[in-house]
Amino acid sequence: LARSLARNVGRMLAKNVPLGAEYLNIGHSNLNDRTFWAVRQSLNARVSVFVHDTIPLDHPQFQRPGTSELFRAKLKRVQRFADRIICNSAYTRDRLIHHMAAWGEIPGIVVAHLGVEVAEPDPSKLPEGLELTRPYFVTVGTIEPRKRHGLLLDVWEDLVADQHVDPVPPLLICGSRGWNNEEVFDRLDNLPPDMPVHELPGLGDGAVSALVQGACAMLFPSEAEGYGLPPIEAACLGTPVICQDLPVYRESLNDIPVYLTAADRYLLNKLVQSLLNGPEAERAVRSSSLLEPPTWDDHFSLAFGVE
Repeated sequence: LARSLARNVGRMLAKNVPLGAEYLNIGHSNLNDRTFWAVRQSLNARVSVFVHDTIPLDHPQFQRPGTSELFRAKLKRVQRFADRIICNSAYTRDRLIHHMAAWGEIPGIVVAHLGVEVAEPDPSKLPEGLELTRPYFVTVGTIEPRKRHGLLLDVWEDLVADQHVDPVPPLLICGSRGWNNEEVFDRLDNLPPDMPVHELPGLGDGAVSALVQGACAMLFPSEAEGYGLPPIEAACLGTPVICQDLPVYRESLNDIPVYLTAADRYLLNKLVQSLLNGPEAERAVRSSSLLEPPTWDDHFSLAFGVE
């Protein structure tokens, strides 16, 4: 409808938006005093803010310098101005309450799991020349420290060194390079010729779904998630999931995944080999029928229907 410089936001809102509107902030952006005051004073709006996670406060070691302090300031403004907070999981809610309890009164919070709609697998969108005739494993997500791609590279080095694993299955990394992860980037840039690890950034949703559906397993050793879609989507496609034992996955996936309780290189190696070599009936396959993923109707009924 309209846009303006930051200093004119209040005037722009008053001209284009009716009084009593509801302001929804869903992206962790513009959580500043200027925006909140403009929404309050110009529209007398009810303010709802979606908080996706508290990772910058819970795991500052994975953040750029200064990010944790900026995020803490944002959450304090949310606590001050929001009438209601929407969280994507009970785990995010609990962590948010943990931090806000030290700062004062906490606004009402509603948990609304994100809807899960898995893209239709479309093998025709896969890159030409990608060899998928033998068993492979896949991981999906930005290559950043908390996703622990380094652990996966460690395991694949062990598989290459193990004379009993022949051929070594490919590991397909679906995701772009992120930040603060130079050691892993260097390892990826200097992979030995006999190590079948392939980066596949920029794939469309249909191509990623095709790779996940055909994989021996989704590997997701991430150390921190607010919701974490890839393992949920993999389970919906009937693909076995091996992931870190995080409370948010106990909440969304129950006992469907095979859980890692630590950065256990040996255990992950053995799990990969068991999926690779075991007879079909003995594989750690979890049926997609065990999972009833939330729908977007579920999400919006909660997001808009609870005070």
